[in-house]
Amino acid sequence: MTETPKTDAAKIRSVGPGVLEIFLPLPSKPSIINVFLVDCGDGRWALVDTGVALDASRQAFAAAIASQGIEAASIEWLLGTHHHPDHFGASESFREQGGRFVHLHPLEVERMQYSFEAAADDMIRHGRRHGMPIPPEVEGSPKPAEIWAGTFRPTTRIDHPLEDGEVLELGRRRLQVIWTPGHTPGHCCFLDLESRILFVGDHLLPKITPHVGVFATGPQNPLGDFLASQEKVAALDVSLVCPAHGAVYSGHRHRARQIIAHHEYRLREASNVIHARPTTAFDAAREIFPWVFEDAEARMQRGAALMETLAHLELLRARGAARAEERDGVVYYRSAA
Repeated sequence: MTETPKTDAAKIRSVGPGVLEIFLPLPSKPSIINVFLVDCGDGRWALVDTGVALDASRQAFAAAIASQGIEAASIEWLLGTHHHPDHFGASESFREQGGRFVHLHPLEVERMQYSFEAAADDMIRHGRRHGMPIPPEVEGSPKPAEIWAGTFRPTTRIDHPLEDGEVLELGRRRLQVIWTPGHTPGHCCFLDLESRILFVGDHLLPKITPHVGVFATGPQNPLGDFLASQEKVAALDVSLVCPAHGAVYSGHRHRARQIIAHHEYRLREASNVIHARPTTAFDAAREIFPWVFEDAEARMQRGAALMETLAHLELLRARGAARAEERDGVVYYRSAA
């Protein structure tokens, strides 16, 4: 059951030169997403992410920009960090309100199309292959397109496929694309080359870490990609981080190191589990995330726990610290030591 977001959750404030942060409500936790408006000069604006397609979110966005005297039609560019509903769900509304140029990485377009068409059935087979007991009645469960119908209205036309390292000339602004795969294959951050403000989407959140999991279509080692992306961002010269969830902050290198250390700790946990005996990713997840499997209210998170555990096991395998073997259609991991 989804919650109904309240429109009074929306606020807007300045966080840097010509950068406005807008807080939009979400129907589940986290309950807020931050989207950012960037002043590109001559009355034109760029928008980083959109929020979901619910009326409450759209109304909150309209009220926020109206309070600053900004017309929707003056928002000319949309920069999508990735395809998830809270980030790209209202992109069709951007089109309808006069937005002209949509930017998204090609891998996000592929993942978005796949998620709507075949993801549900593939994920059931994927879960069973990695030891997750899935009752027969789950077969034929609603597809993501049905689950997301109320929140996800993505535009079907991408005007500019993003490329790593390119510089987007948006009026008077120059934003560099920083490809940061991991949370999703085509996740991108955007660095303002003058102010050194970095818009990070879900990549570098101040208090929580984004979900990184191995899904049915891969990639096989997304956690390796994610940690490499943390190192990549840590090497940048950044004055301020603008995340999709949580407060803006400085000290991006410190936060990147924290996230890397967190996952190295999880890797040690996973290594200890498979050192004792050959183990499925599902059974390993039960040991690493016991609270998810003990709390009946957390049962919807069990699939995510499995996919994240699988990401850690696959990184161990890529490092030569684990091996995988398939028996009767089920994959078991064991220590390579």
